[in-house]
Amino acid sequence: MKRYSMTRRIALFLGLVAMGLANAEMTRLGSLQIDGVYARATVPGQEVGAAYLTIENSGATMDRLIAASSTVARSVLLHSSQMDQGMARMHHETSLDIPAHSRIELKPGGMHLMLQDLKLPLHEGDTLHLKLKFEKSGEVELTAPVKSLLPMEEMAPMQHEMTY
Repeated sequence: MKRYSMTRRIALFLGLVAMGLANAEMTRLGSLQIDGVYARATVPGQEVGAAYLTIENSGATMDRLIAASSTVARSVLLHSSQMDQGMARMHHETSLDIPAHSRIELKPGGMHLMLQDLKLPLHEGDTLHLKLKFEKSGEVELTAPVKSLLPMEEMAPMQHEMTY
């Protein structure tokens, strides 16, 4: 059995902690900070998925999310979702304004990135790559961990309708 000095064990521990924090770290692009990026796992045969994140604009001018892409999907669309008489209605949005000094959250039940025509299923524990393009700040590449699906009892009552 190999023995390590206390200093070496502490350095190893701090390195592991830093690696874990790097996965949770914010990504900066100009005055934009992007964090909380993740995607939901899919079931076999499911052709669409969803990704979520938070964008904070600490700058004095508005920016706009104008495009998104991923290597795991043929296209990535920005969708808004609203509940209407027990039905979740999704609508395709062409862009998303990020006002100055604001925080926009893309989350389940609201605005999200819809991964269309998935090339492969998304399994919990996997990661996928997203590329976001902003009108003023340019492009950024992100890595999104895939998290588990909602419990089935939460999904069952939802019905969806998409408009383009």
